[in-house]
Amino acid sequence: MKVTTTSILTWPAKAVAGLFVTLSIASSCSDPSSIGLDLDPNNNQIGVFYAEIPLSASMVLLDSFNTTNAGAMVIGGGTSEFFGFTEGIGFSRLAINPAGSRPEQNAVLDSVKFNFQIESVIGDNLSTPKSISVHLLNERILDTTYYNFDRLEFDPQPVAQGSFNFANRQDTLVSVQMESDFSQFIFDELKKGDAFRDIFAFRNLIPGIAFQGNTDEEASTAIRVGNSTGIIVYYKNEGDTVSRGYSISTAQSRHFNYVNSDRTGTPTAIITQPGQSYDVGARVGIKSNVGLLLRLDTSPIDAFLDTLQNVTFNDIELAIGPLKSNIATNRPPTSMIMFFASEDNTILTGSEGQEFSVQQEGRPQLITENGVARPATSAPTYLAYSSNSNLYRQKMTSYMNAVYRLGLQRNDLLLYPATPQPGSGDIFKRSFREFVVDQNDIKLKIYYSKIRAF
Repeated sequence: MKVTTTSILTWPAKAVAGLFVTLSIASSCSDPSSIGLDLDPNNNQIGVFYAEIPLSASMVLLDSFNTTNAGAMVIGGGTSEFFGFTEGIGFSRLAINPAGSRPEQNAVLDSVKFNFQIESVIGDNLSTPKSISVHLLNERILDTTYYNFDRLEFDPQPVAQGSFNFANRQDTLVSVQMESDFSQFIFDELKKGDAFRDIFAFRNLIPGIAFQGNTDEEASTAIRVGNSTGIIVYYKNEGDTVSRGYSISTAQSRHFNYVNSDRTGTPTAIITQPGQSYDVGARVGIKSNVGLLLRLDTSPIDAFLDTLQNVTFNDIELAIGPLKSNIATNRPPTSMIMFFASEDNTILTGSEGQEFSVQQEGRPQLITENGVARPATSAPTYLAYSSNSNLYRQKMTSYMNAVYRLGLQRNDLLLYPATPQPGSGDIFKRSFREFVVDQNDIKLKIYYSKIRAF
């Protein structure tokens, strides 16, 4: 382990006062000597030390990556030097309203459209249209758990397809006319009504649908499942001047994502067994929906703390980056939770299933229950990405103080893409967002002061 330490001893106290705000020291006390900091009695100077601790990372493929009912289906994909070829195909049931008004026997068909609620589109170049196609399933979606290696057979001939330009906006609603034979078929069935008397009869008619993109276009599209994604049959009953609509949507419908990840010929090709950590070399990365995570080796923290006596931590930050890419239409995950990693590369949990992670700055990192101390879980902190700096960053001062002073056990960290935004779901399963970073650009940056021994 190579730790870079710098002593900062020549700042006058007035100049340091401004710096204390940045280093989060100002609130300690108005008189620095009262907290035991070493001051030069001749010119009232203070000694602050800076250390950089490099952290290495390995890569982990999560075991049994469950994509059932993630809220969105990721389709399309492409090829990269580091992650290889990736393709996503979405599968979903359809939902009907058996009590909804259906066309009368003398009704006339206007049109049948398929609407797509687009959640995101990711790619280095979105200036050209991106394709989406819809296919009928040849088999049912079962009431079971589906993983990202599961897929179903579907008719290769699409019942709806279109190309859309997402250059200006990547979260939008788009629609396409459905294929004419299917349009007439579904309209005729609606008029008969037998298949629309309940959801089980309808599934005998249409077991479900598959969504597919075109990987040659080097872009992936996340389609949100819900009322806005699905079929609308427009028709007029006799005497109508305005079309009526019957919706067959994906609302509250079971769905999942198949992901084909072929890493042959890339640095990540050695990652073959789920649940194992792999040293892939000088660069590491994360790939959403594939299930590839980073495990940070935090053991250098122990070695660094062993060299310290009588210090106070002023400001500690974990910084990852700059990342290898910074393209506006292909951003990495917005933020990541720093989970405590177990020996078998799973998230450490408590007796009641609480997931242990680094907590927010200024919040307790340890709590005591029934006389037993355990890691706190109520306020997880997030490594946040900034496109301006192209870095992930987060303060770690409270965490390090808990390790150094309170006996919190240091653990390696599993970095899992997640967001504190309510209602966002598991963002790690809702896109192909990724990043790659050099190992030597993962660092703990530490400002600390020596405490006078009394």
